[in-house]
Amino acid sequence: MPEFRKDPGDRPLGHHRHRPQPPPGRFQSLSVIPKGDRFCPFCPGNEQKTPPEVLAYRQSGGPNEPGWTLRVVPNKFPALRVEGDFDRQGDGLYDKMNGIGAHEVIIEAPSTTSRSAE
Repeated sequence: MPEFRKDPGDRPLGHHRHRPQPPPGRFQSLSVIPKGDRFCPFCPGNEQKTPPEVLAYRQSGGPNEPGWTLRVVPNKFPALRVEGDFDRQGDGLYDKMNGIGAHEVIIEAPSTTSRSAE
Protein backbone atom coordinates (compact mmCIF):
# COMPACT_ATOMS: atom_id res chain seq x y z
CA MET A 1 0.00 0.00 0.00
CA PRO A 2 1.30 3.49 -0.75
CA GLU A 3 2.01 5.75 2.20
CA PHE A 4 2.50 9.40 3.06
CA ARG A 5 5.64 10.42 4.96
CA LYS A 6 6.47 13.64 6.79
CA ASP A 7 10.04 14.50 7.68
CA PRO A 8 10.94 16.38 10.89
CA GLY A 9 11.90 19.53 8.95
CA ASP A 10 8.25 20.66 8.88
CA ARG A 11 7.86 19.79 5.23
CA PRO A 12 4.45 18.71 3.90
CA LEU A 13 3.49 15.06 3.60
CA GLY A 14 5.00 13.34 0.57
CA HIS A 15 3.60 10.36 -1.31
CA HIS A 16 5.78 7.23 -1.23
CA ARG A 17 5.30 3.96 -3.11
CA HIS A 18 6.90 0.62 -2.26
CA ARG A 19 7.62 -0.32 -5.87
CA PRO A 20 10.33 0.84 -8.28
CA GLN A 21 9.83 4.33 -9.62
CA PRO A 22 9.28 4.81 -13.36
CA PRO A 23 12.19 6.10 -15.40
CA PRO A 24 12.73 9.89 -15.28
CA GLY A 25 10.53 11.78 -17.71
CA ARG A 26 8.00 8.97 -18.11
CA PHE A 27 5.18 11.14 -16.76
CA GLN A 28 5.99 14.43 -18.46
CA SER A 29 2.99 16.56 -19.35
CA LEU A 30 2.41 16.19 -23.06
CA SER A 31 -0.36 17.23 -25.40
CA VAL A 32 -1.83 14.02 -26.76
CA ILE A 33 -3.99 14.41 -29.82
CA PRO A 34 -5.23 11.18 -31.42
CA LYS A 35 -4.67 11.18 -35.17
CA GLY A 36 -6.85 9.57 -37.78
CA ASP A 37 -9.00 6.68 -36.60
CA ARG A 38 -7.18 6.08 -33.30
CA PHE A 39 -9.42 5.17 -30.37
CA CYS A 40 -9.72 7.62 -27.44
CA PRO A 41 -11.61 6.38 -24.32
CA PHE A 42 -12.07 9.98 -23.16
CA CYS A 43 -13.93 11.23 -26.26
CA PRO A 44 -17.72 11.62 -26.28
CA GLY A 45 -19.47 8.39 -27.21
CA ASN A 46 -16.87 6.25 -25.39
CA GLU A 47 -18.19 6.85 -21.87
CA GLN A 48 -18.69 3.10 -21.30
CA LYS A 49 -14.92 2.57 -21.81
CA THR A 50 -14.12 4.46 -18.58
CA PRO A 51 -15.21 3.80 -15.00
CA PRO A 52 -18.56 5.43 -14.09
CA GLU A 53 -18.25 9.19 -13.73
CA VAL A 54 -18.18 10.78 -10.28
CA LEU A 55 -18.88 14.29 -11.63
CA ALA A 56 -19.94 15.76 -14.97
CA TYR A 57 -21.16 19.08 -16.28
CA ARG A 58 -23.59 18.57 -19.13
CA GLN A 59 -26.35 20.42 -20.92
CA SER A 60 -28.13 17.28 -22.12
CA GLY A 61 -28.02 13.52 -21.67
CA GLY A 62 -27.80 11.37 -18.59
CA PRO A 63 -24.94 10.01 -16.48
CA ASN A 64 -22.20 8.26 -18.45
CA GLU A 65 -23.63 9.49 -21.76
CA PRO A 66 -22.45 12.08 -24.30
CA GLY A 67 -23.40 15.75 -23.86
CA TRP A 68 -20.86 16.65 -21.16
CA THR A 69 -18.48 19.61 -21.16
CA LEU A 70 -16.31 18.38 -18.24
CA ARG A 71 -16.12 14.87 -16.79
CA VAL A 72 -14.36 13.27 -13.80
CA VAL A 73 -13.83 9.49 -13.56
CA PRO A 74 -11.88 7.27 -11.14
CA ASN A 75 -8.38 6.37 -12.34
CA LYS A 76 -8.28 2.74 -13.52
CA PHE A 77 -4.76 2.43 -12.04
CA PRO A 78 -4.92 4.54 -8.85
CA ALA A 79 -1.90 5.53 -6.77
CA LEU A 80 -4.20 5.89 -3.74
CA ARG A 81 -7.19 3.91 -2.48
CA VAL A 82 -10.28 5.19 -0.68
CA GLU A 83 -10.51 2.02 1.45
CA GLY A 84 -8.48 1.46 4.60
CA ASP A 85 -7.32 3.24 7.74
CA PHE A 86 -4.70 5.98 8.01
CA ASP A 87 -2.75 3.98 10.63
CA ARG A 88 -0.52 6.96 11.51
CA GLN A 89 2.72 6.05 13.28
CA GLY A 90 6.26 7.20 13.93
CA ASP A 91 9.13 5.49 12.12
CA GLY A 92 12.51 6.81 13.21
CA LEU A 93 12.68 10.48 12.25
CA TYR A 94 9.58 10.28 10.09
CA ASP A 95 5.85 10.25 10.66
CA LYS A 96 4.03 8.05 8.21
CA MET A 97 0.50 6.96 7.40
CA ASN A 98 -1.21 4.82 4.79
CA GLY A 99 -1.91 6.52 1.47
CA ILE A 100 -5.68 6.91 1.62
CA GLY A 101 -7.51 9.11 -0.86
CA ALA A 102 -9.18 9.30 -4.25
CA HIS A 103 -7.24 9.28 -7.52
CA GLU A 104 -9.35 10.62 -10.36
CA VAL A 105 -8.96 11.68 -14.00
CA ILE A 106 -10.35 15.08 -15.03
CA ILE A 107 -11.40 15.23 -18.68
CA GLU A 108 -11.43 18.98 -19.26
CA ALA A 109 -13.08 19.11 -22.67
CA PRO A 110 -14.99 16.76 -24.99
CA SER A 111 -12.65 17.56 -27.88
CA THR A 112 -9.12 16.16 -27.79
CA THR A 113 -7.94 19.17 -29.77
CA SER A 114 -9.10 21.85 -27.29
CA ARG A 115 -8.47 22.71 -23.65
CA SER A 116 -10.80 24.02 -20.98
CA ALA A 117 -9.42 27.56 -21.36
CA GLU A 118 -10.39 27.65 -25.05
